[in-house]
Amino acid sequence: MPMRVRPDVSVVVIAYNDAARLPRAVASSLAQSLGGVETVIVDDASTDGTGEAADRLAAAHPGRVRALHLPVNSGGCGRPRNVGVERSDGRYVMFLDSDDLLDRHACLNLLSAAQETGADLVSGLCDRVFLDVPKGAKGRVRPWYPWLYQRSAVYASLEENPDLLYDTLSTNKLYRRGFLEDGALRFVERLHYEDLLFSAEAYMAAARTALIPHRVYNWLVRERQVMPSISNRRDELANFADRLEIHRRIDMLFELRGADGLKRAKDAKFVNHDLLLYLRELRDRDPVHRARFLDLAAGYLAGLDPVVFETANPLAAIAAFLVKEGDRDGALAAAEYLPGGRSDLRARLAERDGRIFWGGGPPRGDLGRRVLDVTDFGFHVCPLKELRPAAVVTRLEMRGGRARMAGHVLNPLDRIPRGASLSASLEFRDRRRDARRARVPAEIVHEGGRLEWRAEFDPRARVRPIGFVDPVWDVRLRVKVDGEEIVTRPGESAATGAAGGPDLRGVGLPVRPRLTRLAGDVLRSYVTEGGHLAFALATADPRTRRAATAVARVAGSAPARTG
Repeated sequence: MPMRVRPDVSVVVIAYNDAARLPRAVASSLAQSLGGVETVIVDDASTDGTGEAADRLAAAHPGRVRALHLPVNSGGCGRPRNVGVERSDGRYVMFLDSDDLLDRHACLNLLSAAQETGADLVSGLCDRVFLDVPKGAKGRVRPWYPWLYQRSAVYASLEENPDLLYDTLSTNKLYRRGFLEDGALRFVERLHYEDLLFSAEAYMAAARTALIPHRVYNWLVRERQVMPSISNRRDELANFADRLEIHRRIDMLFELRGADGLKRAKDAKFVNHDLLLYLRELRDRDPVHRARFLDLAAGYLAGLDPVVFETANPLAAIAAFLVKEGDRDGALAAAEYLPGGRSDLRARLAERDGRIFWGGGPPRGDLGRRVLDVTDFGFHVCPLKELRPAAVVTRLEMRGGRARMAGHVLNPLDRIPRGASLSASLEFRDRRRDARRARVPAEIVHEGGRLEWRAEFDPRARVRPIGFVDPVWDVRLRVKVDGEEIVTRPGESAATGAAGGPDLRGVGLPVRPRLTRLAGDVLRSYVTEGGHLAFALATADPRTRRAATAVARVAGSAPARTG
C-alpha cells in the first residue's frame, strides 16, 4: 500500500443541523487551487441528516474528505474545532463554518505567505456577504475591517499592531500545526465567542503574524432568518454574559503577561464594536431585558481603565461612559447616532462655559467633561435642517372616524427660540415612489426644551393609496422655523421604546385606495428597525381580506405576470 502523502492544509469544517448547506461549504474546500488540501467535517451530533450528508461527501471523495461525528452536541463551536485539529493531518490548519465559503485561492495564498515569511499565523481578508440584499446592490458585500488588509504585512508581536484585536475571527486564518501544538492552543468549550479568546492567545503566542490583502473567506450573512447563528443571538442575555466572560479571560491573559497596553487596546475595541452591537438593538427588547443587560454592561465597564473612554471613538465612548454612569437614555441615544449620516439626534445637549456636552445636565468630574464634550460636532452652529432633532409620537389613535396624532420634537440647546415663527405638517410618503406624498396640517407650539405638535384628520380623505403598488408609507414631520425647514421622522423614544409611551404597532387608519378596496382598506401602523413610525396597507374586513387573497393569487400567476 502506498504511503499517504501528508496534506499541506487541513480545512476543518464544523456543522450542526446544516445538511442543506454543508455540501456547498465542502465544495469550496474541494475546489481549492492548492492541491494538497484535506477536508475534515466534524458533525456536532446533528439531528437533521447533517451526519449522513457528511458521510456521503466522505464516500464520494475518499482520501480528500473525512467525516467525524461527536456523540453529544457540544452547544458551541469550540469542541468540534478542537476535535478537527486533533484528528486532522495537515501541516497547516484552517477553519470553515458549514454556512460559509472559502475563496478558491484561500489555501494557496495563505500557505504561500506562511512559507515566505515563516509566520505561525497568516490572516486574510474576510468579506461579509448579506444574502438578503440583491446581487450587485450596494451593501451586499461588506469587507470585515478592510483597513487591516490594505497591504501585506508581517508583525513580530501583537504590540507592533494592537489593531489586530479587531479581527478576532478564526476562520480567515491559517495556523501552523506545530505552533498550535507547541502552545497547546485550543478553543475554550461550553462558551460562545470562543474565537475572541483563541485569537488573542494565538496573536500573543505567534513569533510572526502575517497579513495578506487577498480575500480568503466569504462569511454569508442572512439577517432575516428564523433561527440566527449562535453568535448572532444577541437577544439572549446569556449570549452577552458569555461575551463578557470571554473578555474577562482575555483581560486575565494580558494581565498575566503584563500587557497593559494591549488590554487597553482590547477594551477600546470592546467599546467601539462589541458593546455597540448590543446597544443598537436594545430598542426591540422588553424593559426587563434592557435593565438586566445594562446592569451586566455597567458592571464590566466599571472595571475598565478610565483612559479607554478617551481613546475609543467619541460616540461609542459616550455610550459606554453613560452606561457605566447610569444615564441609559443618553447612552442609547449616543449608540444610535451616526455623525455625517441621517441619524436622529435623540439626546439633550448642555452648554457650559462655551462648550457643548452630551446629556441634559453638566457632566460630573474631569473625565466626564472630557468624554462628553461634543463641541467639535458643531451641534450649536450647524443649520437647523442638518440638526435632525428626534420626534417622538405620544399619541396615535382613531376616534370618531378621525385620526389623532401627537408628540414632541427635541429642541437641542434651545436652538429654536421661543418667539420663532412656527408651522408644521405631517407627511405620508410612498416608500417606493418618493414623489407620492400626502400632507396633513399640524399644530405646533414651543415648550422650552421641545416643540409639542398634534394633528387631527380624516385618513380616508387625506391619504389615498393607489393599491397593490404602494404597500408601505413612511411618516415625516416637517417643521418650519422662521422659514427654515426641519424634516424629522416621528417614532419611539430611543431608550424606552413602546414601553415608554403608546403602542405604535397595529393602529389602523381606514383608507380608500384609488384602484380597489381589494388592495386594502386600512393603513396599519408598525415601527421600523430604526424606531420610526410607518404604515403598511392591509385589509381589515374579513370579506375583503378573502377577496384580496384571491386577487393576489391570480396576479401572481404566470399569465398575469407576463401580461
